[in-house]
Amino acid sequence: MPFNPIDDAQDFTRIINSGKTVVIDFHADWSGWCRSTSQRFSELSDTFVRIGVDFYRVNVDELEDVVLEADVRVVPTYMVFKDGKKVGHSTGVDGLSLHKLMGSYVTGWTGCEVVA
Repeated sequence: MPFNPIDDAQDFTRIINSGKTVVIDFHADWSGWCRSTSQRFSELSDTFVRIGVDFYRVNVDELEDVVLEADVRVVPTYMVFKDGKKVGHSTGVDGLSLHKLMGSYVTGWTGCEVVA
């Protein structure tokens, strides 16, 4: 399942308050680091569809109000939201930190589905 873009601040609020576990990739099109991690994020979204985790992306240059609300300071940044609250985040391109994020905050993640 591909990840979906978040289009505006209202969309962001609706998504994080959906009652589901939501993982959001805050990225920038101009960032080589973001482009290099996009494939890993896509693979994770494919893996987690079966346990009900939704994956989204926010372009930091297009949704500055969302970036400020989420307190994003570096790209790429990955955040996990549950019931409208940010429960975890990871920054940078280290695949292991993204795996740790998933292991800490996503029910059903065993860490073996995707090799870092």
